[in-house]
Amino acid sequence: MESIFRCGTRKAIEELSKELNISFNSSMQDWSYTEGNPDDLEKYISLYSLTKDEDKKFILMQFIIQATEDQSSEALFFKYCERIKPILETEFKLHKYTIHYWSCFNNENLIDCWKITSLMRRIWSEK
Repeated sequence: MESIFRCGTRKAIEELSKELNISFNSSMQDWSYTEGNPDDLEKYISLYSLTKDEDKKFILMQFIIQATEDQSSEALFFKYCERIKPILETEFKLHKYTIHYWSCFNNENLIDCWKITSLMRRIWSEK
């Protein structure tokens, strides 16, 4: 089963750009993946918990997942996987497309996928 494509809205991107003090212009492709900083992961999670806007939550989760993937140590990676797993499970419907993307279903060999792929596949199969 695949997920319907979804992307962040321009309004949410511009608002988050200001709130997080991250540059953005319309030519920046994959902004939430390229501009996220693993050192700012706590800030992203905190802002996510305070945000009611689903479009902003959608983009913030992309930041959160990318920043988790890019953690400098295995211990930090697993720590943040445990932090985000309940959020993704609770808000699966909102993040279905993102979870599917990171599940990397086009590749059966997990060694050739992202570190976070096994977590995403577990969440996907449970839901």
